[in-house]
Amino acid sequence: MQGMTAWGWLAKLLEIPALCHNAARNLDYRSRMGWCGRGVRFSTGIHIEYPEYVWIGDGVYLNDQCWISIIPPKLADSAPILKIGAGTYIGRFATLACMQRVELGERVLISDRVFIGDAMHGFQRLDLQIADQPMVSPGPVFIGDGTWIGIGASILPNVRIGRHCVIGANAVVTRDVPDFHVAAGVPARILRKIDEHATSADCFP
Repeated sequence: MQGMTAWGWLAKLLEIPALCHNAARNLDYRSRMGWCGRGVRFSTGIHIEYPEYVWIGDGVYLNDQCWISIIPPKLADSAPILKIGAGTYIGRFATLACMQRVELGERVLISDRVFIGDAMHGFQRLDLQIADQPMVSPGPVFIGDGTWIGIGASILPNVRIGRHCVIGANAVVTRDVPDFHVAAGVPARILRKIDEHATSADCFP
């Protein structure tokens, strides 16, 4: 590493214990998953709760600081299942929360800081603080093959996003999006259908 100072070399040496810990934890996750395909890559700081309910296809890449939060069966009506299709990319600081079922198709592109989840805190009881109320799942989340979820977007429970869709940055998706459509906004609304002549200017006027 040409031009690195003594302080730079020291910083590199200090990273070694953390890298070893990260590698060991990732091997542990792989060994306990429901399924982990070939060529799956975990970056640094990945956290997976209850990996036995997680199924990951071939060639998936989870970038830095991704968090997969699984609500265990004792708190849910049935065993949860979270599936990530082959070739999908999940960006930095993304959060996937699953109580019932969350399924990402193949070659899905998830940008940084995206939230995707089928669970939420109950809030109906007025005699209890929301933090003390049980988690509930209003419905599963499905994202179709080849879809792109923009940076900072949130995909909320009971939503189905179709194939080859584009979800705009910081969108909050509360309703279904059909195949080959662009949606954006808070709450997200469908802007247009994608065709081979569409440009980014057309998609986000």
